Amino acid sequence: MGKSISGVDPEETILDLSVRQRIPHMQECGGNGRCTTCRVRILEGMNNVTPRTAAERRVARRRNWGASMRLACQTKVKGRVTLERMIRTSSEVSRLQLEKIAAGVAEERHLAILFCDMRNFTPFAERHLPYDVVHVLNRFFGVLGEPILMNDGVIYQYVGDEITGLFGLQTKDPEKACRAALRAALGMVSSLGALNKTLEEEFGVSLDVGIGLHYGPAVVGLLGHPSHRQFGVIGDAVNVASRIQARNRELGTKLLASQTLLQQLPPSALTTGRRDRSPLKGKEEVLEIVEVQGFSAPDDLQLVQSSLGVLLSEEASFSRAFYQRLFEVAPAARQLFEATDMKVQGQLMTHMLKHAVYALSRPEDIQLGLREMGRRHHRYGVRPEHYPVVREVLIHTLEAALGEDWTAPVARAWTNIVQMVTDLMEEGAG
Repeated sequence: MGKSISGVDPEETILDLSVRQRIPHMQECGGNGRCTTCRVRILEGMNNVTPRTAAERRVARRRNWGASMRLACQTKVKGRVTLERMIRTSSEVSRLQLEKIAAGVAEERHLAILFCDMRNFTPFAERHLPYDVVHVLNRFFGVLGEPILMNDGVIYQYVGDEITGLFGLQTKDPEKACRAALRAALGMVSSLGALNKTLEEEFGVSLDVGIGLHYGPAVVGLLGHPSHRQFGVIGDAVNVASRIQARNRELGTKLLASQTLLQQLPPSALTTGRRDRSPLKGKEEVLEIVEVQGFSAPDDLQLVQSSLGVLLSEEASFSRAFYQRLFEVAPAARQLFEATDMKVQGQLMTHMLKHAVYALSRPEDIQLGLREMGRRHHRYGVRPEHYPVVREVLIHTLEAALGEDWTAPVARAWTNIVQMVTDLMEEGAG
């Protein structure tokens, strides 16, 4: 449902107005005109918004925007305007990478490519109604697609019960792209366990996956008829990743990666299992493939990502517990929320927490955003002495929410991430 706002300050940007009105509005870079997550579409009143700034013009040219698409952090309002936010969830941000692919221009990129295939699905499809089949497929794609998006990957396509993810469209750092792909793959395996608990209760079925990873060159571009071009990836690396995925059936494994991909990381970064040098189907060149079991040292981001779904399955309960604990530990903090609708405040808090976890795979933007958030909270009255209290209360709330999933590695990971986030906020406030 839309919201009407009157009494707009002509010096405020649209993003400033959203923040003041406590409207959840994506702003990964904190309003610096870089990430484009705050974009809005002007539906009515184009004459009542300020012209594009230099920063906005650069973005609009690069992404081939029409006149109605604007950056909320750069646009001010001088009359009646009707608009809509274009990016509403953290999951939508990753796909913005595709806007930078120029129409009709092919580019060679080195990508980490992930293929994930569902196992045990054919018997289920044969025994159940089409509605249930589609329902379970969408649950599968939803749950297992999130680790791709959390790690700045792009969901390239679905083919039957298979999902393909791409990593490296925005970075030329091989280690970053390959680590992101591995983190996503391990997150998929972890997420499947939680999904199976639900599917066993509802349908008496348990699914399995086979995942294949490879790193190599591919040609990317917008392909097709001039009136209907879509993003496409062509190259032998794509075929190799698919063949690696298929080898899981023969080897009895869940997650296989090419040695080519593993070489992009430090030698001791992973724990591994089986190794195989059998020729891949349809390939003459022998490529060593390796079973990946996990990171050799705890990966904070992967642990935090894997626990986020459980943590925020009941967002209202989580935020209510956080503020209840905060006011118990620091009663004076209530003064900062005297005129605040705490239900709305709770929604904003969990929105921020969720988005911060997603955005940690894009540190160059989120660092700017967190510093800006610190400046904003300073204006609200938050002072340096409040941060240790908030950290303590948030960790306590996280522990209570995760219950038996609050293991020692998960506790260290969340503590490190929360410390990093609040340090950046304090830095901005100072």
